Amino acid sequence: MTGSISVICVDDNALVADALQIRLRLEGGFDVVGVLSSADSLSEIAARLKPDVIVLDVDMPGKDSFTAVRELAQSSPNTRVLMLSGHVRKELVDRAFEVGAWGYVSKSGGTDSIIEAIRRVHNGEFAICPDVEAVTMRG
Repeated sequence: MTGSISVICVDDNALVADALQIRLRLEGGFDVVGVLSSADSLSEIAARLKPDVIVLDVDMPGKDSFTAVRELAQSSPNTRVLMLSGHVRKELVDRAFEVGAWGYVSKSGGTDSIIEAIRRVHNGEFAICPDVEAVTMRG
C-alpha cells in the first residue's frame, strides 16, 4: 500500500496484538508489516522491514522493551516507537522518552487513542494519551 503508515505490533498478549492489527487494517491508511510476541528479534526484523512506526508493549518476557528501543535507534533509525502499556506510571513514561520513544499510550485508552498516537508519531510529533498526560503532569 503506497501512502500508508507501515507498522509492526509487538505485544506478548496475542489478543491485544491481533485486535490492534485488525483495527489498523479496518481503519485504512495502515500497513501492518509484522506482529511479534516479544522484542527479542525486533531489531533485526525492523532493520529488514523498515517500518514507519513500531507499537511496542512495555512489559513483556524476554528482551526489555526499553533496551529494544535503544537498539532500534541503531538498526532502524528512521523508525519511530510508540510504547503501549497497561501501566501508567510516571517513571515508565519518563524512561520511555529517555530511551528514544516518540509516544506512550495506555491500553485502557482504547484503539482510537492508539491509532491517533500512531498517526502523530508518524508525523514527527510526540504523543501521549490523556490518562498518561494526567500522570506525567502530577509528577
